Amino acid sequence: MEKKKMMMTVCVFMMSVFFVAVSLTALHAQTKPVELKWGHFVPTSHAMHAEVIDPLTKEIEKATEGRVKITIYPGATLAKPGDLYDSTVTGIADFVYTLPAYSPGKFPLSEGPELPFLFYSAKHVTETLYGLWEKFPEFRKEYGETKICWIWAGDPGQLFTRKPVRTMADIKGMKIRVHGPATKDLATGFGASPITSPVGEQYEMLKRGVIDGVFTPWSASLHFRLFEVTSHATIVNAYVPIMVTVMNKETFAKLSPKDQKIIDDMMGKKVALKGAGIYDDLALKSIDAHKKAGMQVYELPPAEMEKWRSASEPQYKTWMNKMDGRGLPGKAFFDEMIKLSKVSAPK
Repeated sequence: MEKKKMMMTVCVFMMSVFFVAVSLTALHAQTKPVELKWGHFVPTSHAMHAEVIDPLTKEIEKATEGRVKITIYPGATLAKPGDLYDSTVTGIADFVYTLPAYSPGKFPLSEGPELPFLFYSAKHVTETLYGLWEKFPEFRKEYGETKICWIWAGDPGQLFTRKPVRTMADIKGMKIRVHGPATKDLATGFGASPITSPVGEQYEMLKRGVIDGVFTPWSASLHFRLFEVTSHATIVNAYVPIMVTVMNKETFAKLSPKDQKIIDDMMGKKVALKGAGIYDDLALKSIDAHKKAGMQVYELPPAEMEKWRSASEPQYKTWMNKMDGRGLPGKAFFDEMIKLSKVSAPK
């Protein structure tokens, strides 16, 4: 009898140990964070990393009480610039910040806002982008393989060269780095030889003499220290680089509804405008920094500027016809873009 009682006691004890172990395992599973990867192409010193992405990942971790933890892979360490968007589609990355122009032809309507001489600032084009986003499902469909977090733009692109450019004739024959289809057509229209490359490669290309100049924003020139390898800047406000942050759809779907809402609430237009504002502020700081470094800054007079604008105007019709030929609303999109740009233009 005593032996039977002892056996029952041992069984009860073993069952208790088992249930405690199961409970601890379940608790551990519940508290283990979801670890995600965020890839982008800029260095950690870049404002988009330091002032937008890095703080945002920390805010997400705090708001989810540690349930979602994001590791950032800067400087194209997770995927090459041209592969960043697809890395989100395939699940290599859970988030990316990239430029649609790095994947030529994949985002045709997104090329429209990069057409020349249409916008004055990053905020100006970002406001316009959200108007277009709401109106055109075809625009939204371009990013349908992913969950869009926000779409925005950098400050306008200027011309940085190793020798002065004072007239359109001066750029003829120059090898100019461009970042995508719209700027490639722009450089070609001016008689230059366009060379497409990501922004991070332009310093070495200039240093080695592979190119004579670049179309790039003031902010990018500051971040990548182009004042060390160029000596002249021509203010033309030629284009604006469109940017996106996207998330893998399956990653988002696997999160709890509570954490999905937290992330959704932290994304969107408010972050886009914050990023755009940072770019515009950087542009102003960059001009001063370039002048202090000895850069010769030249602003085209109105008559000469008009020549540059007139030379680029055929791009508008060419782009619209190209879109219409692909069954996309090229003319409607362009017309709406012009209308919205007038509403959001700086007063």
